[in-house]
Amino acid sequence: MNYDIDFRYRRALSPEGLVTYETCLMAVNDAVADAKLAGLDPATDPAVQLLSRRLARFSLGTIESQHDEDQDLRKRCVESLAELKHKPAIVALVLRGIDYRPVELAHYRREGQRTLRQIANELGLDWDRYRLNYLAPTASLAGDHTLESSSIFVRISPERWGEQGVAWRHPHWKPPGNALRKAPITVLRDIPAFARRLARELKLPAARQASLI
Repeated sequence: MNYDIDFRYRRALSPEGLVTYETCLMAVNDAVADAKLAGLDPATDPAVQLLSRRLARFSLGTIESQHDEDQDLRKRCVESLAELKHKPAIVALVLRGIDYRPVELAHYRREGQRTLRQIANELGLDWDRYRLNYLAPTASLAGDHTLESSSIFVRISPERWGEQGVAWRHPHWKPPGNALRKAPITVLRDIPAFARRLARELKLPAARQASLI
């Protein structure tokens, strides 16, 4: 199963931190690896092309110049970001299997945290009103991502031995969330709908308008 993530697109659109030849080269190599994992041709990937141009311009000393010829590639990166917003990579990562895969494990850690922040945002939780944590049995095995606030506990886990990938309850085991409820990882394909389900089942206060992340 192939999957795509948005990291290389975001880096290509905002490459200001790539200020040495080594960091530019590393960014290109990382983007190529991500494109291959997504089942895409790196040679035609807009993020790979943008980052490759930055590497070349660094060598030529033109990195600070304006480059209008990049507009089409930037537009394609923005379009890819918009598409991936509705396709959380955490789902494909878990379905694919991530144990003993260093690259996938790194993506899983980042995407799990991002997914929980999106859930918190949909529920109207301010960043200082919840805690995120990650606990893995070993460095080579995927672990559990958790979100906990005064009103909710959510866990994202790798689906091993038939265990479902998402679980939630009231953090203090109080009704109506005093039982641990579970769903397959695919429930995260629609995070706004999942957040509404959490609010409904746990009788959470109505969330304010969610902001962009």
